[in-house]
Amino acid sequence: MAKISQKIKEKLILIPERSGVYLMTNSSGKIIYIGKAKILKNRIRSYFTGTPSDNKTEQLIGFIHDFDYIITGSEQEALVLENNLIKKHKPKYNILLRDDKQYPFIKVTFNEPFPRIFVTRIIKKDKAKYFGPYTKVKSVRKTLRMLEWLFPIRTCTRNIPKGKPVFERACINFQLGKCPAPCIGKISQKEYLKLVHHIISFLKGKNESIINDLKSEMETASARLDFEKAAQIRDKIFNIQKLSRTQNMFFPDLKNRDVIGIYKEENKAAIAVLKILSGKLLNKEIYAMENVQGKSRTQIMEAFLKQYYSQKLEALPYRIIVQIKPDDFSILNSWLNKKLIVPARGELKELVAMAKENAFNYIEEQKLKYLRKSNRTIFPIKELKDKLKLKKLPRKMVCLDISTIQGSDTVSSVVYFENGKPKKKNYRHFIIKTVIGQDDFASMGETLQRYLEKVTKDDKPDLIVIDGGKGQLNAAGSILIKMNLKNIEILSLAKKLEEVFLPDLKNSIILPRSSSALRLLINIRDEAHRFAITFHRKRRSSRLFSSELNKIKGIGDEIKFLLLKEFGSVEKIKQAKIKEISEIKGIGIKRAEKILRELS
Repeated sequence: MAKISQKIKEKLILIPERSGVYLMTNSSGKIIYIGKAKILKNRIRSYFTGTPSDNKTEQLIGFIHDFDYIITGSEQEALVLENNLIKKHKPKYNILLRDDKQYPFIKVTFNEPFPRIFVTRIIKKDKAKYFGPYTKVKSVRKTLRMLEWLFPIRTCTRNIPKGKPVFERACINFQLGKCPAPCIGKISQKEYLKLVHHIISFLKGKNESIINDLKSEMETASARLDFEKAAQIRDKIFNIQKLSRTQNMFFPDLKNRDVIGIYKEENKAAIAVLKILSGKLLNKEIYAMENVQGKSRTQIMEAFLKQYYSQKLEALPYRIIVQIKPDDFSILNSWLNKKLIVPARGELKELVAMAKENAFNYIEEQKLKYLRKSNRTIFPIKELKDKLKLKKLPRKMVCLDISTIQGSDTVSSVVYFENGKPKKKNYRHFIIKTVIGQDDFASMGETLQRYLEKVTKDDKPDLIVIDGGKGQLNAAGSILIKMNLKNIEILSLAKKLEEVFLPDLKNSIILPRSSSALRLLINIRDEAHRFAITFHRKRRSSRLFSSELNKIKGIGDEIKFLLLKEFGSVEKIKQAKIKEISEIKGIGIKRAEKILRELS
């Protein structure tokens, strides 16, 4: 196994647990391998850990100098993107290991008077319509077989002209009810095209009207007591509802498009540009934006579009699809020759979401790199985010704990961890004021509310950890809702099994004992418990001192503490002998006699 560079070691830590495509490059920056993965983190790390599966893989690893990746919405999208990238770059180690076949499309031949529908792997610049690509040819063929019965159209290769029929006999498909026989004039071109447009609507996912029509037919058949036909129609409706449309990552017009997403957090912002070239998603570009503090996303998007396209006005793509409407949209759109689109729904909206996710992941990487350089604890907080699916890195965490003995002297603590380490100057403790008796839920609610009312904006936590189970979590969560602080995430950690509870999950999450994320949660919980217990003991000791020991002149706090530590209570001090008391450091015979005399 070749030695892994420090650069790659740092990048391996930052890989997300998402599906996508990864690109391996050599020392010259040339792409030598492209692969897809259901979980990018696991797949890429497998190249640098363990034993290579064969000689070629070992040879590949020896040439890897760097890698990059593109996040996709699903593993199917990763398959299609991988195929597109391999065809563009032709990496050395992919040619021998990958089947270079095209993914299948469904073709509708509108260049014929009576269009046909069939599976093809070749895209031509004709008047036909293409749907796909699809990753499983079996599913495509199954769909077409079902469509033959739902919307029967011809599948033969006969050249059927417009106008008067030129054939005398239809094929067997007409007798089976799988073809309306346009070849012998059994259906007009207008009615035939209606069937074709129904199929196109189906392939586009607009099948609600089709289902409504079939339901009408089913009810009519039932009214005629034709239950067999009604059952057949019912099965058709079920099959239509069951079919899900495959993700589309191909534009059959073969035109170029830019899909632009933005993500901003605090003083960091990034723009991701997904490059669709000749109808295929082939590349991503990431740009960090500077001086964005106090600027809105619409302002950042406007500035980016101006700078990015200022030198590209002669070669603009067919469409520029943006996540949000930039400032000065009309002026900017005129400057860009009316190319801008802000999608509200559909496939374009899904592409924009993919671009935004790539921008978000870049910002997360940058934050983790900063933590790495600052020698901060990045492993546990990243694992915590990944394992519990938190919205953001819990760089600022607080944990609450309650301490009481039978409802007396109830106190609470709040400890503060930043980047996985204690920040003791931000620790806080509270004396519970509004709760009478022992009520941990109410005490937890009071503590959280008082803390959040006083905490500064800069110190506001990303994550609140509660010591307890579902009840304590609900009590604390209600305070966040009451104070309209839904952007702060919250969880609870229960003892015994060390179960993690989240507000939206019914069941608990059990993290492995070896998990660094669990160790972080246990550390902050135990620290909160220690801080609360220490404060509670101090309160109790102070109360005891003020009651009797404080009356003894010449006895300081240190002597009082040593007495209570040795004997446990004032009553036991009273029962002690002079010799026993005098043996405590700082107390002689005379002082021991005085203590017993005063206490008696």
